[in-house]
Amino acid sequence: MEQRHDLSIELCALYNQTGHHEKAAQLVGTRKFQPWEGGEGGPLGQHVRSQLALGRAAVARQDFAAARSHFERALTSPHNLSEAKHLLANQSDINYWLGCVCAATGDVKSARCYWSAAANFKGDFQEMSVRVFSEMTYYSAVSREKLGQREKARQLFRGLLAYSTKLQKEPAKIDYFATSLPTMLLFDDDLQFRQETTALFLQAQAQLGLGRKTKARALLRTVLHRDANHALAADFLREVQP
Repeated sequence: MEQRHDLSIELCALYNQTGHHEKAAQLVGTRKFQPWEGGEGGPLGQHVRSQLALGRAAVARQDFAAARSHFERALTSPHNLSEAKHLLANQSDINYWLGCVCAATGDVKSARCYWSAAANFKGDFQEMSVRVFSEMTYYSAVSREKLGQREKARQLFRGLLAYSTKLQKEPAKIDYFATSLPTMLLFDDDLQFRQETTALFLQAQAQLGLGRKTKARALLRTVLHRDANHALAADFLREVQP
């Protein structure tokens, strides 16, 4: 692990998945990474996840100064990661949480700016293509709620649910040229299974946004049963546990 960047990121992912976000942040923050084929976005993804988790924990204990610091770090691409965020990458999750922190400290103007940035961002660049709906759609919708645009938020949630239901039934395919995919698997990945898992997670987000927490929790557990290392499902389930 000490010699290989890819295994370091796998360990970092395990730290984050099991709630050891401080260890994850220390590991991804102290190693000088070099880009490798198939590992695009790996170090940056773990950096963002650990900072978001630490920020949410700070919000829970009402340490808003620390929370804002973590969320602002999540927006950056530290030099030691040797990669930067794509210009089309959707950061609505970070902007949503920054808005929440600003609102909690009375900075309403900044809060509305962050929520507006999240609410109005169109599409998401993932796996070499721009997607109209993605895991970030949820944060655009909840940001609209914060801005008082409840009906527009519900429209987004309903759109996300319709898209994810359709996605679950569609045949999976790779519609771009690529020499590698971001995975550690030694054998062929089951693209259909992975696409269905993604669809189920998006359905969970949509149901949560529509106020159906019981359905959302059941879907999140299904996702984690299919993929125990699904990062977002694990983080969301921690947030919505009764």
